[in-house]
Amino acid sequence: MAIVAPVMDDRRFTHTERGHMAAVAADPMEGLLTCLKRRIGAERFELWFERKTTLALDGQVLVVTAPNTFTANWIRTKFSDELKAVGRLVLEQELQVRVEVGAQQTPPETLAFEAPVAAAPAASVAVSNPNTGSGAVINARFTLEEFVVGSSNQMAYHAACRVAENPGQQFNPLTIHGPCGLGKTHLLQGICQRFAKLHPGKKWLYLTGESFTNEFLEAIKTHKTEAFRRRIRSADLLVIDDVHFLANKKATQEEFLHTFNQIDAHGKQIVLASDCAPKAIHSFSEALTSRFVSGMVLKIEAPDVPTRLEILRRKAARNGYSVSEAVLMHLAQSNASSVRELEGLLMQVVAGMTLIDGGSPAAVAVATTLRDRTVSARAPLAVDRIVAGVAQHFGISAAAIMANSRDRAASLARSVAMYIARQQTHLSYPDVGRAMGNKNHSTVIAACQRVEAMIAANETVHWLGSNNTAHSENIVDLLHAVETQLRRA
Repeated sequence: MAIVAPVMDDRRFTHTERGHMAAVAADPMEGLLTCLKRRIGAERFELWFERKTTLALDGQVLVVTAPNTFTANWIRTKFSDELKAVGRLVLEQELQVRVEVGAQQTPPETLAFEAPVAAAPAASVAVSNPNTGSGAVINARFTLEEFVVGSSNQMAYHAACRVAENPGQQFNPLTIHGPCGLGKTHLLQGICQRFAKLHPGKKWLYLTGESFTNEFLEAIKTHKTEAFRRRIRSADLLVIDDVHFLANKKATQEEFLHTFNQIDAHGKQIVLASDCAPKAIHSFSEALTSRFVSGMVLKIEAPDVPTRLEILRRKAARNGYSVSEAVLMHLAQSNASSVRELEGLLMQVVAGMTLIDGGSPAAVAVATTLRDRTVSARAPLAVDRIVAGVAQHFGISAAAIMANSRDRAASLARSVAMYIARQQTHLSYPDVGRAMGNKNHSTVIAACQRVEAMIAANETVHWLGSNNTAHSENIVDLLHAVETQLRRA
């Protein structure tokens, strides 16, 4: 479910913003795009308009050319009013909006899924190059060129490019941290591969924290510590993945600290990755932590919807799956907590579609089921948090939702809160009723049925928020917006 901005009247803009629009309007298209981005938000603008959709003026007709049928239909139904509104603001005239599909459109959306074309096997290779560590396993597809860059990881990506191209100059050491499955290993192996291409005469070594530990212990056992140290410390680029594995291992930490100091003293590059920030790694020596934070420490966050969509597009293309934009969009809007989980959802859709006669509605249904399953798998939310989040979205007080007011905004918000509580908690209808001001369980059932009917009809709801501000929003988009905000809180 995409989050679509409420359609509001032109009073939404301040005098300053109007002045800005008037100044930009010297270039009509630039003015239209700037105004549209303000109204719908940067993320939605990037997702639907910035990538492959073009806008052009043909007299009093705004022609929107979309890359495929799905995108065209979505823009036509979700953004036509917004496009007309920005036309009034920037050009001071009523525009007709015509949405069409470009000549290079994707295959018809009626074939949402086709049987997968056999793809080349994954190119994971054990690297035997003498300039690398023995046993290092590098996935040939984990290049920096293949890394999907978005707002959640762009700083880490650019830093990775910098150290691969100019090792030992800036960002030394470079530490990248974040939860599992967000691309840390991809970045680290991408650094190694670009470094190898740009600096063919230099040595690089990629190890995990576990392999460093095991090799060190084996060296002690076989009395070959000097050979171990020569091999590790001679690297021009030392990359250690999952460095948090060294926690609680005092001897290994001490060895790594000496290795770190030796490599750093010679101006060589060190790159590290961890599931958490250096200072958050338990049972890590203070000396080692201070060395980590002396360089550049960057966090990778969970990808936003545009980045998720691009990840899925590339995954599908790489594996030869013909999956419609509609299916990919449904998956991109899931609450998958990692790239791995997101790609897993795609594979489940592929597997599911091989078992049924696959047209677009069936594919979307499979994707929706899997997406919703990721939502229900999350830790349940507290009802008071749900009520507070819904109240904030509607611009009313939580007390109004908990009371018995028949005010339209309060009544609608109460139904939405009850529906989300049933979806996002393990509470029964009576439990939800008790948690929301001792309402009868039949009231909760009726509220949930009301919201479900709105969803089935793809209904746009209207209400007055704070200061009697009028709001309109598609019910599906409203639910997704509230649920997303609750998960981020």
